[in-house]
Amino acid sequence: MPLTVLDRRSVEAANEAIRRYVAGRRSWSRAELAELDRLRGIWQAARQGRQDFPARRLLNEE
Repeated sequence: MPLTVLDRRSVEAANEAIRRYVAGRRSWSRAELAELDRLRGIWQAARQGRQDFPARRLLNEE
């Protein structure tokens, strides 16, 4: 099924969150890697069109 405009925005927002998070980093702590994994999970869910990862999770407001 093709992505809708809203789905595309979710994917783009998740992708941008990952880009901002990794910008300029050279080394990673375990906590930082865990956060990167969390952001990646949100990105994957958005790409699949899943609704169980709301946008507020990008900001860690669970």
